[in-house]
Formats: sequence, C-alpha cells, structure tokens
Amino acid sequence: MKNLIDDYLKWLKEKIVINPIGEWFEITTPFLNRHNDYIQIYVKIENNDRIILTDGADTLNDLELSGFNLNSLRRKKELDIILNGFGVALDEKKLVTISDKRSFPGKKHNLIQAILAIDDLYVLTEPKFISFFLGDVEKFLLSNDARFSKNVILQGVSSFHHKFDLLIPASKESPERIVKIVNSPRKQTITSLIFSFEDTKKVRANEGIVIINDLEKPVPAEITGALKEYNIFQYSWRKKEELKSKLLY
Repeated sequence: MKNLIDDYLKWLKEKIVINPIGEWFEITTPFLNRHNDYIQIYVKIENNDRIILTDGADTLNDLELSGFNLNSLRRKKELDIILNGFGVALDEKKLVTISDKRSFPGKKHNLIQAILAIDDLYVLTEPKFISFFLGDVEKFLLSNDARFSKNVILQGVSSFHHKFDLLIPASKESPERIVKIVNSPRKQTITSLIFSFEDTKKVRANEGIVIINDLEKPVPAEITGALKEYNIFQYSWRKKEELKSKLLY
C-alpha cells in the first residue's frame, strides 16, 4: 500500500484527456462529480505565459438545475470559503483562475478541488443527508464541548490546497487534527483523501482523522486497510462514542 500515492499521481497523469476546441483546450479529468460524470475544465493560453483556467460555468449551472439556490446567506458563505481557499474567482457563473506555466499544475489542481467542493454543496438541498453528513457530527462535537473549525483549506508541501471538513486545534495532550467526513467511501475518494492528508502532514505535523458512515453498509476492507497503512485514524459512526478520546482533548 505504500505505493498508493505514486499510483495516484500516475493515475492522474494517465487518465487526463485533452482536446482542442478553437483557441481553448478541453481537459477531461478522471475525477467524478455526483452524477458520476468526468469533470471537465477549459484552458486558454495567452501571450505564451498567461493561462486562463475555467469550468465554463458547468458547476454552478448544474447545481441550479438540481434545485440549488445561491441566494441564501449560508450558501453564499460556503461558496466564498471554497473560492477564497482555492484561489478561484467567480466571473458571473464561471469558476476562473489565472496561472503561468510554472504555477499551472497547482492552479489546475486547485480549480478541480474547488469544483469538487462546490459540487458537494448539493447536500445542502437534502436536509436528511446533510443531517448525517455534517450536522450530526457537528452536534455530537458541540454537545461534548469540542473545539473545532469547519471547512478549512490548508496548503500542502506540494503547494496544492486541500479542503477538510473540520480542524481540531492542538492542545497539551494532542497535536492539531484534521478531519474528513466520508459518507460513501470509494477507492477514488479515499486515494485522493490520503494524498491530501499526506501532503498536508509534511507541512503542519498534524494527525489525519476520517469519520465514516457505516450505518447502511460495512466499509470495504481495502478502504480500512489503506487508511491504516498511512496512519490515518478512522472512526465508525456506529461507534461515535470512541471519537471523544480523539477529538475532545
């Protein structure tokens, strides 16, 4: 399992497909949105070293077609946190970032991560789902007087930015802890998650924690094995009382 990160980076390089469209390039990435469609971004090179990257408004248009309304203060705040954290601007409905050749890999990564994070905002239209995915976890921590910040974006040693659901500050007893809440663990999701933990750990010397929804089905052994191999603490929501010893002190 120690070659998982190398395999992940190799997979990213091999699975990207580039097609020219006029003066733009369409890049199809191996990342999937909530519809299980491949995420696409568009790139335009100007003056040899100014590169425009955008999603072509696909992300927000799709959310609106799915019933997501950006007019509420809560949703605007969530969107702004993601955009600011990944250095992405909003041009009408387009997600846009500008790079040069040197910063292109990091900017491309950040735009894709922003698209994935914004796509996840769809859960805010599903009260029952969000109740478990974030709300129940937050209520559990608050009821036990835990200290935490939500929707934190951190930079790793690679200069890539990564979004975490929760950050528990360091204390006398414990180092800083960063938390991902996973509702449907899949190999692609977990591999990307491991990369974000490993990349961040090299800068901040923190601990990675995953809280997994196992209420409806057990977590596959390959998922638990991969997390264990990289010393990422994993907790079953069925046994949430065990979280107290890890997150409260």
